[in-house]
Amino acid sequence: LGPPARRATVRASRTGGSDPAAQDLVRRVYRTGRVWRGALLENSRYLDMAAELQALRGTHPLAAPTTVLAGHDGSAGRSALRWLSRQADLADLLGARFEVAEPAGHLVMLDRPGQVARAVLATAGQGQARA
Repeated sequence: LGPPARRATVRASRTGGSDPAAQDLVRRVYRTGRVWRGALLENSRYLDMAAELQALRGTHPLAAPTTVLAGHDGSAGRSALRWLSRQADLADLLGARFEVAEPAGHLVMLDRPGQVARAVLATAGQGQARA
């Protein structure tokens, strides 16, 4: 079930396009239980990790230039707009630049790779300007 589940997840997480990963690699990796155990462990600890990061920020503020790049599918639906608002709040919390990648789903790096690269380079340029 692993390879078809991955393909369905990638399709659902993008605004367009299919899974660009090589099928033989997907079969080799997603046939094992390691991927599913890893995903379960990661997602079950998500809230704990977020709380730990918040506590760390109190003693070790983030000093690096940061950009929050939020994927948006272009819809005006309540959940999509709530997502953007929450990402803008995160940018404020981090003192980060906020940018919307549109149209993009959860897998922004697949839907808008050029915009991701530009955001990384612009953020890196902010750090060089501070030095």
